[in-house]
Amino acid sequence: MSLAANLKLFFEGKLKGDSASKSPEGVCPNCWGRQEWEGEFYKQIKARNITPESNTYNSFIHEVASKLDEIKLKEDTYECISCNVKYKHDH
Repeated sequence: MSLAANLKLFFEGKLKGDSASKSPEGVCPNCWGRQEWEGEFYKQIKARNITPESNTYNSFIHEVASKLDEIKLKEDTYECISCNVKYKHDH
């Protein structure tokens, strides 16, 4: 699944009250928390009354995805390519 699709699933889950995920799949939780994209998402939703079906929402998702390219996890090792923290795979 693409990074943009993972972001959409993550944010849609958060809007529905899912608190299990700390970060979108494939994204370093450490870097995700430091960059505070979740807070930016809520500001955008509240300020502009954005829904997941809108073009503005899709533009926001793609903007975040382009900036997250540096904090993705290496799939085979689950190590962040930005901060070099290693994570245990839960699945």
